Amino acid sequence: MRKLTNTNTIFNLAWADSIATEVKQTYNQLKTAKQQNIKRIKEQIKKKTKKAKSTLKQLQKVKTPEQKHQHLALGLKSKTIKIISLKKELHKLERNDRLHICFGSKKLFNAQYHLKENGYKSHEQWLTDWKKKRGGRFYCVGKSTNGGGTMIKIQHLALDEFKAVVTLPRFMQTDDLFEIEIPFSVTEDRRRRRSSLLYALEKQKPITVQIFRREHKKDQWYIHLTTYVTEIPITTSRENGCIGVDFNRDSVEWSYILPDGNIKERGKISFKWKGFSSGQRQVMMRNLVVKLSQLAFNYQCPIAIESLDFSKAKASMSEASIAYNSMLSNFSTGMFREALESRCRRYGIELIKVNPAFTSVIGMIKFMSRYGLNSGTAAAMTIARRAIGHSERAPKCLVRLEDRPRHSWTTWNRVSRFLKNNKIRRSQLFDWTKTLEKVLVDSDINETTSRLSLASRQSNRKTGKSPSPKPKYVQLCLGF
Repeated sequence: MRKLTNTNTIFNLAWADSIATEVKQTYNQLKTAKQQNIKRIKEQIKKKTKKAKSTLKQLQKVKTPEQKHQHLALGLKSKTIKIISLKKELHKLERNDRLHICFGSKKLFNAQYHLKENGYKSHEQWLTDWKKKRGGRFYCVGKSTNGGGTMIKIQHLALDEFKAVVTLPRFMQTDDLFEIEIPFSVTEDRRRRRSSLLYALEKQKPITVQIFRREHKKDQWYIHLTTYVTEIPITTSRENGCIGVDFNRDSVEWSYILPDGNIKERGKISFKWKGFSSGQRQVMMRNLVVKLSQLAFNYQCPIAIESLDFSKAKASMSEASIAYNSMLSNFSTGMFREALESRCRRYGIELIKVNPAFTSVIGMIKFMSRYGLNSGTAAAMTIARRAIGHSERAPKCLVRLEDRPRHSWTTWNRVSRFLKNNKIRRSQLFDWTKTLEKVLVDSDINETTSRLSLASRQSNRKTGKSPSPKPKYVQLCLGF
């Protein structure tokens, strides 16, 4: 009897440890969410303040107000009100150190004060839903013992059949009921779930168990297991080349390059996100990632992607155009990156993340016309070349004297700003020597003119001669 008491004590301590662990995880998630929310609000204030200053400068230049100027004034007023509101919210978040947790959802908790509006006839009816919501899941931290846990142990019965043996807490135990058994099945799919679970049971690895109920799926119960699996060694090699992947709004463009940097094969995988649920998007994303990993497996080479972060851009969506906001909303870069990382880790494929700076510009100018690529596959080629360390030097005709001792990205930054300021389309860069000639010549003329005028003014002070005439043209060499 004493042994049973000690066992019960261990089990109750394990339940308490699981509850404390889950609460701590939730608290840490709230802290992280608060920090991200503060960061988002600061970015919104910064963007709206910048836009308000730009609008104010436009209004200050107006002499005769028109209807469109009145529209600008109303927009400036609304931005000012929004900035004040965001600053108050930011001050409240930074000043308040307390974090509020409501197990069972805040919406359902507040429904008890408005029973009729939320479809409840009495408080007892609401209380039934409240207890059901709060009791719809339980959590067990894994231990390195037989079965992978202390109060929830996993046992293998047959080929695909398993069971979870749950030891009840002391207050729920009776003379006839000390534990319950929950049977479940695990099939061997492409994720190798059954073999991974059998490995964890054989090696006595910790198995963290979550059992939860889904109200929107007819109150069905689900079991979620988390454990350690065997680490898959990397089998691909950079000596076989690299596959560069450019993820766009409605397609994935890829290019396979050889170790010498030349392209061998390219392709495009199209998809549509709009109008699909998150679950459907996840399935489509997994299918897309399977195709890319199959390419890497066939070529025995790594995959290279851009290390993109759209958190700042999504924080300032209200100041962008409708088309740009639609693109950001459907741009599931995070989902794509997580799915690709998981797939590569599971199949021993090396995944290389590169800096996304100027990959599109470099690809369009250096490779698009030379290899007959589109802008996406040209950018993917640049990503793959950058991943295995190939040069990104700009054509000599684009490099100015002051750029030579600097990094090559200095030149690409200047070219990128020229393309953006002059609104040059990507299709025009198939003949980039003709497209960039006017931009660069005009720029050099302005610089040459300013330098000549400065030199002429200095010479006039000394000699009293008239200034030299301005040059009519500047001849440039626009070749590699």
